[in-house]
Amino acid sequence: VQKLFYLPEAHTDFIFSILAEELGLVGALITLGLFALMILRIFRVGRQSEQVKHFYAAYLCYGVGVVFAVQVLINLGVNTGLLPTKGLTLPLISYGGSSLLGSGIMLGLVFRADYESRKKAEE
Repeated sequence: VQKLFYLPEAHTDFIFSILAEELGLVGALITLGLFALMILRIFRVGRQSEQVKHFYAAYLCYGVGVVFAVQVLINLGVNTGLLPTKGLTLPLISYGGSSLLGSGIMLGLVFRADYESRKKAEE
């Protein structure tokens, strides 16, 4: 009902509302849990990089984690009506190539930092 008549940009800005309508409370909570897990893992990679003295990689991971966390919080605030519409997408879910490309590049940098810190820790 919401995606057909009420929401202005159902496939981009309000994708979480549609996801919650289609999957219910359980699906919405699972989605939020997966975002929380991803952000915590990114911070863990940053901490591991910091422990092996790769400070650039550590701060890069911390920055990427904060970017993802802020994007998710702002998008959820818009979807729940707590914030005005900002046009900020939900990472890895919303429609739009540039958002997905940017999220993929940031995750690629985190994966590389993880690889480098594990390689350094093994030495």
